[in-house]
Amino acid sequence: MCVAIVWNMKAPTLIRIAIVGVLYFSATANTAPPRAIAPSLLRTIPSTGGIPFAVDPAILAPANPTGTSAQSYQRSAEDFVRTKIELRRGAAKSQTLQLFSQWRDAESWQSLWTALKGQKDDVRLAWMDHLANQGPLGEASLAWIAIRADELAMRHEASRRITRPACDEVVAMIELGLRDDRHLVVNYAGLLAGKVDAFAVIPSLIFAQVSADENKTKGDLAWIAIGTTTNYIANVVPVVGDRAGAFQPVLGTLQTGVLMRVQDAMVYTYRTDVHQSLVAMTTRDFGQSTADHGWDMKHWWVWFNTEYVPFKQAQAAAQDPPTPPTPPAQSTPPLGPPQPTRPERSAGTANPPANPTAKSSAR
Repeated sequence: MCVAIVWNMKAPTLIRIAIVGVLYFSATANTAPPRAIAPSLLRTIPSTGGIPFAVDPAILAPANPTGTSAQSYQRSAEDFVRTKIELRRGAAKSQTLQLFSQWRDAESWQSLWTALKGQKDDVRLAWMDHLANQGPLGEASLAWIAIRADELAMRHEASRRITRPACDEVVAMIELGLRDDRHLVVNYAGLLAGKVDAFAVIPSLIFAQVSADENKTKGDLAWIAIGTTTNYIANVVPVVGDRAGAFQPVLGTLQTGVLMRVQDAMVYTYRTDVHQSLVAMTTRDFGQSTADHGWDMKHWWVWFNTEYVPFKQAQAAAQDPPTPPTPPAQSTPPLGPPQPTRPERSAGTANPPANPTAKSSAR
């Protein structure tokens, strides 16, 4: 078996772009009040089996699905772009937002974004502004654009409109991106996780740093031959002339040595963007540098279970307010006007006279 290690030669450029994007985003991003610690950070990663989802992907489903097929949404989106957008090129942003206001079905948003491909930037930015006003599902659609759009500028603009820290719908979309089979999508999902402070996906980031991909090509991938070549006379051809005869030799070739056939290979892909986001997020949250863990996923797994999870559990315990004591039960006051109380008397004491002046006058 031949093992090939594939390294992204453009990693320094990608890292520089990622750092610039994070710095610019941190200055212009929307912020929200801090959220409670994610449950995925309070439980250890199991030693076997898959990584549990931080957020159930079912949260991305609309509350009231219409049952319309994706093909119908795509046709409607293309008709809308052709009849509404292209005929009103150069319209004001407020007019464009007014056109987009009728698209409130979350199931149709991805189809419309696909139909808007090729339109001017102001039209697509207006669509992003519309999504930013559609609540958590709208921000999830922005996350989908930030992960899967082809243009760097559009990915940046989409991520800039997502509120920090990320809501559960955005976390679910990021985690789906981290589990994608395409390395570029996984890298973009890792970058977005760092931009929107999606700490809940740290377990998925740990195991998305390196990917081992099996080669699916059938047959030999390559071969290597080490040997010597020896020539010999394999045959002779008689040649007859006038009063003469001879033989013409036919040379053969004999190869001896070793032949190695490469029939399978394992390709390891190091996703630098995911790794950089993981190190930056864990270092900022844990308070100590985690760069020493490198690319060793087992080392990361041990650190997460033995150090990071207890750290987050202690944080959660400190955030929980103490339970106030239960007040004693109070009796229900009697209905009606308050009754006068009679003073208590000790044993052996006579009843006091009703009118003290009557006693003195009698005496």
